Amino acid sequence: MSSANVLFFFVMAFGPIVSLSSSNWFLVWAGIEISFLGLVPLLFLGSKYMSLNKEAGLKYFCIQALGSALLFMSGVVMYFDVVDSLVFSVLFLFSLSIKLGLFPGHFWVPSIVAGLEWIPCVLMLTWQKIPPFALTVSLVSSSNYLLQELVLLLGGMSALVGGLIGNNQTSLRPMIGASSVAHTGWASVGAVCGSLWLYFILYCLVLVFTASFLWEGNNLLSSMSILSLSGLPPFVMFSGKWMIIKSSLCCAISIKFLILPILGTFISLIFYLKFLYSFYLNSEKVSFKSNISWILPLAFLNLAGVGYIVFL
Repeated sequence: MSSANVLFFFVMAFGPIVSLSSSNWFLVWAGIEISFLGLVPLLFLGSKYMSLNKEAGLKYFCIQALGSALLFMSGVVMYFDVVDSLVFSVLFLFSLSIKLGLFPGHFWVPSIVAGLEWIPCVLMLTWQKIPPFALTVSLVSSSNYLLQELVLLLGGMSALVGGLIGNNQTSLRPMIGASSVAHTGWASVGAVCGSLWLYFILYCLVLVFTASFLWEGNNLLSSMSILSLSGLPPFVMFSGKWMIIKSSLCCAISIKFLILPILGTFISLIFYLKFLYSFYLNSEKVSFKSNISWILPLAFLNLAGVGYIVFL
């Protein structure tokens, strides 16, 4: 990695810290933009197909610039009490959906992820989502019940649409993008009911392991990581989804808001199993000693799901 990329990486990492530690709206928005501008040059990191990276980078810049403009305008109106209107709260939520890749702002995720290498892909789907999720929690906690129901509805639709998009993919990277849309929907439900950050941390860990195995070309461990993303028991993502369902029931959320996420999970399971079979059948016999450094962390992640189911 060149010195310029190291600088861009620190700029990207510094942005969410500024946003989360600020009490002024302008600094919160500035932190999001600092992180966004630091990530854009990193989208070309390790590029083998520069034309695809250029297209993905330009798409990402244009879409996120639109989201930033809407976020700034609606945020100024909301946080400075210019106009007390539900319309601007919905506009603020829509701008956050563009930032997060949440329905109805999910349209950019599969096509952009398809043109990126694994490192910028993971950065875009994990670290960049921290400030928008924090703003979503802040919006939900300070708003009326109608807006909370809207977030729950968008989260359920995102999980369902992510599953439908994933079943239309035959390439791995767009499938990961569709999976991100579905998991963002579950995390948005967690933003209303609780357990958001624990779910998000688990998703980030599993995605990092999946990208590492895919980058290394280990088909066996890649297949297990893809299955772990599906949320099947005893894998660790099942415990994350179970925590969100448990928190929703404890908050007396209507069961109708959980139907769409659960249905989306069943639909998503189809393409997860499809890619699992593809990688598993193409895997070769591997030596346990040569893969122990990766098998142990993967086993830990999966046993964590077993431990949660058994002891909690």
